[in-house]
Amino acid sequence: MLRLANVAHAYGDVVSLRGLSLDLSPGEILCLLGPSGCGKTTLLRIIAGLEGDYSGEIRLDGADIRPVPVHQRGFGLMFQDYALFPHMSVRENIAYGLKRRGDRRRDIKRQVDALLERVGLAGLGPRDVAALSGGQKQRVALARSLAPNPRLLMLDEPLGSLDAQLRDQLALELRKLLKETGIGAIYVTHDRREAYAVADRIAVMDAGSIQQCDSPRQLYHKPANAHVARFLGLRNLYARAENARALQLAEQARALRNATQYILIHPRGISLDGLASAPAAEFEATLLAAVFRGEAWDIRLRLDGDLHLSCSTSELPTQIGKPVRVFVALEAVLALDE
Repeated sequence: MLRLANVAHAYGDVVSLRGLSLDLSPGEILCLLGPSGCGKTTLLRIIAGLEGDYSGEIRLDGADIRPVPVHQRGFGLMFQDYALFPHMSVRENIAYGLKRRGDRRRDIKRQVDALLERVGLAGLGPRDVAALSGGQKQRVALARSLAPNPRLLMLDEPLGSLDAQLRDQLALELRKLLKETGIGAIYVTHDRREAYAVADRIAVMDAGSIQQCDSPRQLYHKPANAHVARFLGLRNLYARAENARALQLAEQARALRNATQYILIHPRGISLDGLASAPAAEFEATLLAAVFRGEAWDIRLRLDGDLHLSCSTSELPTQIGKPVRVFVALEAVLALDE
């Protein structure tokens, strides 16, 4: 549906995008995930037509969209600050794009009623938007973006101003709604939990480049490099030259390559109960620290030698300072470059 080839951009002497290539299939949700300043919003603005000074090519259904004005691209936009019209009611905000397009009043009423029902705001059409909660405003903004039935929906940190609990809830609702409508979406966020919940694929960005683009599961289980592992919060990443025990584990797992700079012992492969389904290395360790997170304990272990490991467990295995048996699945030992 959408294809980007070698898209590059700079603000003066500062390079913001470095020859990115991406594609988006019909109905797919693609998340651009990365820290502030990595180029996510710049890329979104270029696709939307709000930023025209770029090199490379962007095609929609095979056609170059560079000469197409913003209002003729048929894209929906949704922002973190909602961008709602404060002098309009909920219904008037949602109907805005339909009126601009010249739809008949009867059709507008039908579509707005359907959208209010779909986003869980039935009966709130006459309400002043200033009287709404943050979550309700977000739903109004989403309904307004969906009203003209866009070819592509672009969302820039749409849940960034909400608290964590509401953000988790709305992320699931957003995905469900987008899948029901079948509209393809590009979703910008710096929150990996949000990206996991919403996306079909995630493109991890850093300094204007795409480090990896994969499904959430593949991204988590097989990060392409040390930068992706760090950004995803994967612990137990060691410089190859600095940790003899990690090096031995990597050799045992046959994970080493000549160019490898780092060794990742993926937390999913660490167990205190044994790993009958996969070859594993067994160690005696000392429990250094434990923090209860509600559904699990985050624990810190020191193995014989110089290796410290972090992982999660449903039950605290022993007291702080006491020994514990640890199993590391060899398939979870990965060799990564920077």
